[in-house]
Amino acid sequence: MRKLAYMSTPTGLNHSARRINYLAARLAPENYLEVGVAAGTTFLGVNIHRKVAVDPRFRFEFTQHQSDSVSFFQVTSDKYFVEHAGTEKFDIIFLDGLHTFEQIFRDFCNSLLHCHDQTVWIIDDTIPSDVYSAINDQRKALQARKDAGGQSSAWHGDVFKMVFVVHDFFPSFSYCTVITKGNPQTLIWKQSRNDFQPMFNNLETISRLNYFDFKENSPIFNLMPEEEGLDLAIAALAR
Repeated sequence: MRKLAYMSTPTGLNHSARRINYLAARLAPENYLEVGVAAGTTFLGVNIHRKVAVDPRFRFEFTQHQSDSVSFFQVTSDKYFVEHAGTEKFDIIFLDGLHTFEQIFRDFCNSLLHCHDQTVWIIDDTIPSDVYSAINDQRKALQARKDAGGQSSAWHGDVFKMVFVVHDFFPSFSYCTVITKGNPQTLIWKQSRNDFQPMFNNLETISRLNYFDFKENSPIFNLMPEEEGLDLAIAALAR
């Protein structure tokens, strides 16, 4: 990954593409992987030369966007990682697939074969908006909220558990969670945490955490404004 080279940032982007392009403008990444592309709102707005999209069902005509430097894989992330394990390294990896702890944990672990020392990950949906949003089944989450009189369609699943896993089991990684100007997201990069101290130290315990456990232990997420979090990751990678 080349450093501190400027890249123009398109206007009218969603928060994910805007944040990724902010990183790109300062770190000049050459390769980008996005897992969970859906309608392509983020992927098509990212300003990086080499881009790889993975989704079991793209919700747009992706073939017209294919090129020698832009690749689309209409398969599950599990299948992609099995068939392409370690074949390509990425500077930025955006994980926004199925909103369950098991899947995000598997996607993150598999993506480690595609990283290098200056890779930065962005994990979406790490902050559930309410107790219903944190249910790992979307249909059940929306129905439970509706039964309680709520109207929101927000669903983040139990992706939040992944942050506890990184905190407890990946001491050579640092992270922060940006919480302003868009949906909260957690950034992860390779930098050892000298103050490392596991909180739960048990994967099964983490897998059983609920929304109220998340609220009680939210300081673990290293919450900060968008600019501060992005600049923190950039400064660490620039070193």
